[in-house]
Amino acid sequence: MFAKTKTPTFIDNLTVEVDDIVPSPLHVVLLSEDGKICCKTQKLISTASTSFCIEGLSELPYGVYTLQCIQGDEMVECKAVKRV
Repeated sequence: MFAKTKTPTFIDNLTVEVDDIVPSPLHVVLLSEDGKICCKTQKLISTASTSFCIEGLSELPYGVYTLQCIQGDEMVECKAVKRV
C-alpha cells in the first residue's frame, strides 16, 4: 500500500490518494505535532476511486500534522501543513 496527500498543505479538508487497492478497510489517523489524535476514520477504498477526502478540519489550529494510513500490518506516514 502506498498513500500520500494530494497536496502537502490543507485548510479545511485533506485529500488522500492510495495507489494499491486492497479490499480491507484503511484506517486513517491525523496527529498533531505533539502526537494527539485530531481525526480518526476508516475508509473502504473501491476500484472506482483511488482517493478520498477527510473533511471538517477547519477548526484545527495551524501547524504541522502527521497522517497515518494503516491497512493490515502496513503503515504509511506523511506530513501535512494546516495553513491560512
